[in-house]
Amino acid sequence: MIQIPMTPAQFAEAGQQLKAKQGITLTGNEGQLSKMGVTAGYKYDGTHLNITILEKPFFVTEQYCEDELKKFLHIAA
Repeated sequence: MIQIPMTPAQFAEAGQQLKAKQGITLTGNEGQLSKMGVTAGYKYDGTHLNITILEKPFFVTEQYCEDELKKFLHIAA
């Protein structure tokens, strides 16, 4: 699981960036996102964004998926 400290403004910006650059749309503070065979659940509680990998291709590790999500969000892996 990834837990990222984030203000509401940063969460809104991350959502805009994911949509613009990756075609991923966050719908509200909780839901799922999918790209390239990876599905993750996310929940934003007002101070932290929590992301959990739910499904992934068998040939990639969960760590790889988490690192790629961090790159999408511009967070150091």
